[in-house]
Amino acid sequence: MPHRAFPLPSTNELEHIRYALDQAAIVAITDVSGRIKYVNRMFCDVSKYGRDELIGQDHRLLNSGYHSKEFIRTLWRTIANGQIWRGELRNRAKDGSLYWVDTTIVPFLDEAGKPWQYMAIRYEVTDRKRHEQRLLEQAALSSLGEMAAVVAHEVRNPLAGIRSGLQILTTLFPEVAEGRELIGDIIGRVDSLNAVLSDLLAFARVREVRAAAMEVRSLLEDLVSSMKLDPAMEGLEVVTDPGDGLVVNADAHQLRLVFTNLILNAAQAMNHRGRITLSAAADGDHAVAITVADTGPGIPEDIRDRVFEPFFSTKHKGSGLGLPTAKRIIDAHGGRLTIDSSPTAGTAVHVVLPRLA
Repeated sequence: MPHRAFPLPSTNELEHIRYALDQAAIVAITDVSGRIKYVNRMFCDVSKYGRDELIGQDHRLLNSGYHSKEFIRTLWRTIANGQIWRGELRNRAKDGSLYWVDTTIVPFLDEAGKPWQYMAIRYEVTDRKRHEQRLLEQAALSSLGEMAAVVAHEVRNPLAGIRSGLQILTTLFPEVAEGRELIGDIIGRVDSLNAVLSDLLAFARVREVRAAAMEVRSLLEDLVSSMKLDPAMEGLEVVTDPGDGLVVNADAHQLRLVFTNLILNAAQAMNHRGRITLSAAADGDHAVAITVADTGPGIPEDIRDRVFEPFFSTKHKGSGLGLPTAKRIIDAHGGRLTIDSSPTAGTAVHVVLPRLA
């Protein structure tokens, strides 16, 4: 059967097609070097850049640093060979927020079969990716919870017995004996392991929120009083601005765990020398924002997106579960936890919680 030729659309029909595409998709056209020649309104809305800020730039302007160099090389190799590339990309908007796009890049070929421009058609899938991530986290947490139950019974209880035995052995050595110092070192290592296990259990077993009215001033003053009792915090200056009359609906035990973790992180970031500021203020009519800020070196830009990953840590000591645990607890409260950081202004962690009138 002979191939049937379809008539080309008229200019008016092409305008209608472009209008329909613009209503549904994020569209960009680039030259063969990747310089942006055209973007539609939806591209600007999602990326938060104006059209004049995008034209003449390339897509590295939106690079979030998430994808590997090999991933990007494969993308370019595919379209440079005249083939269509399909995949998902994570981009960074002008305000720093991250978004995912399901992307198709189509090369336009000349008579010699070489690309002379590219059209990228994208659909935002950020919500879908978040949902997928939540499902993965839930599955991982389910397995982690089962493991935590085994750890609590099979590891933590024997550790307590080992520590008690070592303390008894210590009394058998004179105070200056070499053996006594060695046993003390072993006890220290047991305590470090027990601290990691405690972090693991706290992360895996975040209990149901038992929310009640809680005054923010009392919470922050209690935290400061606890800090003053810790010798490791002696080199820190603590500044508080707790506000008045701010009451949140929260689980007091869990909230203390959150802010204890945040304060400890701030202290460690400054090697226990510097200033920590604890402040609170109304965030609109229905929420309270509580901030823990330090004067440390800030979080390096290349790892900021990973700080909430379980077990990720840049410290020699620590389980990497403090921030993930804090975020899980705040999420369970219907709040949000965000981080601002820079090399010159330190790090500020903002916790927003529902407010009680």
